[in-house]
Amino acid sequence: MRTATAIAAMTLAACLATSALAQVAATPHDPGGFDQPPQSPAKKAKADPEGVAEDLRLKGKCDQAVPILRSLSSNGDGYAISQFNLGLCLFDLAKADAAQAAELNKEGASWILRAANSGYGKAEAQAVLLYLDGTGVAADPVEAKKWALLYRRNGMRLALGLPDIAPEVASRIDAVMTAPARAEARSRADSWTATGPNQDQ
Repeated sequence: MRTATAIAAMTLAACLATSALAQVAATPHDPGGFDQPPQSPAKKAKADPEGVAEDLRLKGKCDQAVPILRSLSSNGDGYAISQFNLGLCLFDLAKADAAQAAELNKEGASWILRAANSGYGKAEAQAVLLYLDGTGVAADPVEAKKWALLYRRNGMRLALGLPDIAPEVASRIDAVMTAPARAEARSRADSWTATGPNQDQ
C-alpha cells in the first residue's frame, strides 16, 4: 500500500510532465529541436515567388522581376496580381529601352488589361490611364470611361476603402466626353463580365 507521501510525489511528477508537454506543444519549434535559420533568397523565391517579384518591382529591379512574373502570369486566371505587376514592369523597362519601347508598352498593356478583365481593381484603374493616354493601346476615351465606371463599381475596392479615380484624371475624361460617348461607355460597362476570379486589391 502506497503512502500518502508517495502518492503526492507521483501526482506532482505527473503534473510537471503534463506542464512540460503543454509548453513544448505551445512553443513553435522545428521537429529536430533546433530553430530553423532564416530562409535564403533562393528558398524564399521558391516559397513565395509572387511576393519576391513584387518586392523586386517596388525596388526598381524589374529586369529581375520580369522572368518570375512571366512564369506566374502565364498560368492564367487567378494570377491577376502577377499580371498587373508584369505590365507595370514592362512599362518601366520601356522607359529605358527606346528601341523596344513600343513593343514593351504593347505587351505591358495586354497584361494590365488581362488583370483588369479578371476584376482586379488596381488594374482597372490603370486601364483608365492606358486608354486615356494611348499607352500600348489606341487612345479611346470611351474605353477609359468604361474602366473608370467599372473601377468605381468594384465591390472589393469599396470594401477596402480604396480611393476613387483621381480628380484630375476624371476631369480629363469628362473634357472629351460627349453625351453619346458617355452612353456608350455606360453600355460597355453594363455589359462587361469578369473573365476570371477577382483578387484582393
